Amino acid sequence: MNTKTKIDCPVCGYKGIEGNSCPNCDTDVSLIRSLAELPQRPKSWTTTIAIFMLVIGITIGAAGSFFALQTAIYTVTSPKPTVPNVTTNTNLTPPVITPVIPKPAPQLATYTVKSGDTLSSIAEKFCSKSTDWQLIVDANPELQKRENQLDIDQVLKIPSSCQRKSL
Repeated sequence: MNTKTKIDCPVCGYKGIEGNSCPNCDTDVSLIRSLAELPQRPKSWTTTIAIFMLVIGITIGAAGSFFALQTAIYTVTSPKPTVPNVTTNTNLTPPVITPVIPKPAPQLATYTVKSGDTLSSIAEKFCSKSTDWQLIVDANPELQKRENQLDIDQVLKIPSSCQRKSL
């Protein structure tokens, strides 16, 4: 081994160690010395050419992708224009446009819950049968999961789909 190579201690930072141990902290630096004294491989021109070829290949690939995307962006298919049927009659009357007037939402009837009421009994009063209680639940989403817990004086909406029998 060539002990003329000076190295620095990785532990304490002592500079210029010539032997295999640090004179400051007694750290064994023989492995670091053997790595530092390995012969350096000279750079070859083939490595430079290989890197140059790699750069050229990447450039050509990127340019090809760019131009392929540009073609895809600017290629548009448009429908063929249609020519309207032209008549020779000059007395054309414009079409009559009638405004659309929205219908008001149907008014829902309401019912105030009394002591002893159930959804079935309320459905029997307002709907065609007592099994239509689900229509009342659909109109009152707050009743979901608590169909058997009506509060006295609670106001329920009665949907128009229920056929009102008698109050």
